[in-house]
Amino acid sequence: MLTPNEIEFIKRVHQRILEYIEKGKEKGFNDLATIDYILSDIDFSIDDPHDFQEMENFIDLYMSHSVNTISTNFYNQLYSGFSPMGYVGEAITGLTNNSMYTKEMSPAATLMEQSLIQKMSNLIGYENGFGTFVPGGSNANLIAMLCARERAIPRSREKGLFNSSTLVAFISEEAHYSFLKAGYQIGIGLDNIIRVPCDINGRMDVKELEKMITISIEKGKEPFFVGATAGTTVRGVFDPINKIANLSEKYKLWFHIDGSWGGSTLLSKRHSHLVKGSEHSDSFSWCAHKMMGVPISCTALITKQHDFLKEINCVEGTDYLFHGNENEQTDLGLYSFQCGRRVDALKLWLAWKHVGDEGYEKKINHLFTMANYAEKKVRNSEMLGLVSPVESLNICFRIQHNKFGNDEWDDLTKKVRDKMIKNGRIMVNHATIDGLSCIRLITVNFNLSEEDIDYFFNQVEDSTTEFVNEKFN
Repeated sequence: MLTPNEIEFIKRVHQRILEYIEKGKEKGFNDLATIDYILSDIDFSIDDPHDFQEMENFIDLYMSHSVNTISTNFYNQLYSGFSPMGYVGEAITGLTNNSMYTKEMSPAATLMEQSLIQKMSNLIGYENGFGTFVPGGSNANLIAMLCARERAIPRSREKGLFNSSTLVAFISEEAHYSFLKAGYQIGIGLDNIIRVPCDINGRMDVKELEKMITISIEKGKEPFFVGATAGTTVRGVFDPINKIANLSEKYKLWFHIDGSWGGSTLLSKRHSHLVKGSEHSDSFSWCAHKMMGVPISCTALITKQHDFLKEINCVEGTDYLFHGNENEQTDLGLYSFQCGRRVDALKLWLAWKHVGDEGYEKKINHLFTMANYAEKKVRNSEMLGLVSPVESLNICFRIQHNKFGNDEWDDLTKKVRDKMIKNGRIMVNHATIDGLSCIRLITVNFNLSEEDIDYFFNQVEDSTTEFVNEKFN
């Protein structure tokens, strides 16, 4: 039982959380302290005990030094904003502290996860799909490649890869780096992850893909996997799914779609054409903590073949946990790469239950509307230039001030971005596309308005002007 002091401590911390949420909605953005300053502000050593008042002070310091991802001025990653249902789901998950390995341990959570997986499978187009929640998109891509390896070399999980044919996988040159990690994690090596060139807009070049497949076969290698991206990390573009599906069928490749970023477009009739043909894939990664706005992490890997995850995860020595065949469809640990696994489904189930399909469709359509508005701001500016066409929520642009030569625009763009962050006005990331540095604006906060986008571009212009004045005056 909790003591009265413990109960009062929890109440006071909850009040601080509510204050943090309210502050996070403000237009301003917190200054980012240096590591040296944070080290001087917080004692990170763990030795002597501290009373509740001291612990409250540590909690205050932690929140004050945390990046404010609630703010509509936070555009830095592929997520932003605050979900009340997501927060409540996270709190209840921590409070109940269940684990997802057996129905006996988490009966309601098991039914929630199964309901969500079925819903997502149907949206993808799988008639009898199944899946599991995983720690993130990188883990989902890894497991997809493991599935492909098992199909290509049956019983490779028991026998290993020694004396086996050399497997090769294909991804676009703009695919997420997690595929490269998966290459050595599943034992085929980085050299056997073939990066396919993209067209001018960043989509996988299907003609090049087929050429690389045939070259690999001629070299005596065994193509077994191709990963398409539905929403690339930098540009936000979608690979040609139907065309890749045709090649996958022709060469008997496992076809995986990394929909970590763009999978949620399946919820919008207006934008689901971007993932048209997803029903022809063998597996699909979907991060609900991105375009669906729930807290990190909330990712599902879904496979077309219902029992494939069980096939690759079933091992001996689990009878202490899994007690019989009657629970095989509901003991989700049998389908998971993990043993202990937190309940990530609750926050998504609550959020989706609250807003419904129509609500999510409106929210995602709104995000695209904000992206279109931001794109127009760039196109109408004499000082800014798009680096890549806008296909989803990624607006990649650079600063092209007339007082600087073309060869100086890369450095100018990065320095203006850094100035905005240092001034505590905006947090936005930068990237490189075809050798050109750009600011990568992501419009993924459901609370974004045109006024917020106006403020962002005003800050870009003001920070540029400040930089120019400092340099030339």
